[in-house]
Amino acid sequence: MDNIVIVDAYAHIYRNYYAMSKGGAFQSPDGHPVGAIFGMARLLMQIENTLKPKYAAVAFDKGKPKYRCELLPEYKAQRPPMPDDLRAQVQPIREWFLAFGWNIVEEEGREADDLIAAIVKLKEDCSVDILAFDKDIMQLVQPNVRLLAPGKNATWIPTEEEQVQEKFGVAPEMLPAYLALLGDSSDNVKGVDGVGPKTAAKLLNDFNGIDGLIQNIDNIEPKRIQDNIRQGQDILDRNMKLITLDSTTPEGFVSLEQTIKKKEPDWKRIKELAESLAFKSMIPAIDKAAKAQLQPTLF
Repeated sequence: MDNIVIVDAYAHIYRNYYAMSKGGAFQSPDGHPVGAIFGMARLLMQIENTLKPKYAAVAFDKGKPKYRCELLPEYKAQRPPMPDDLRAQVQPIREWFLAFGWNIVEEEGREADDLIAAIVKLKEDCSVDILAFDKDIMQLVQPNVRLLAPGKNATWIPTEEEQVQEKFGVAPEMLPAYLALLGDSSDNVKGVDGVGPKTAAKLLNDFNGIDGLIQNIDNIEPKRIQDNIRQGQDILDRNMKLITLDSTTPEGFVSLEQTIKKKEPDWKRIKELAESLAFKSMIPAIDKAAKAQLQPTLF
């Protein structure tokens, strides 16, 4: 089965920025911070060596969706702007992805999670590995679609249907309803008063999802929770629209083959990028990969 690998760009860029920027250890020869670039370069090497995708896409946020901001003007409004020293690393990171043969997917007014959802919808008979951390994205987990997080010693930590069920108490397809009930402070989304994680999971499992919950609202116990949900139906409706991912095909996306098929890495360019930033620890692995690419396959 062919494999699609999708990276949530900013999720990994921010994580590497904070992991690699402590004490100013990672700086270019001219003194600029490059910790996020180094972390992303290592991630790309790990993917190349282990997952070997046929299709590869890195999804970038490009502005907040208009419809979400109309539903909730304060949507993600509490998030601070990107630090200047990180902003300067974004374009070089894009160059690394291109050198590794990846395809950049972005669209004005679309978030990366929505673009990832669109690719999953178009996956055909492929398996999909999503490299992301946001709990919203876990609603996409299904047979042959999993989340991967980097582990120790170039390993991967998978999140599949079983892990989602264990973590939240509901199946992945019920996650939007679960988060609609609870709210999501990271996105500035308020939930229904008095509903905690265990209550949300129990209600959704007892009534088979949000529609069953609303249709049987008179049967909800205790009465306090029933009243809160009755009064919070507008909040639930709004939250479902906010949290459910938009899987509309991105503009210009033709097919997996024409739009996100991975190209062979340009090892010469990758080595140039590594040398220009003094990523000396990466050079032996780059040379080894370049040499292996040049050797004919023996049958």
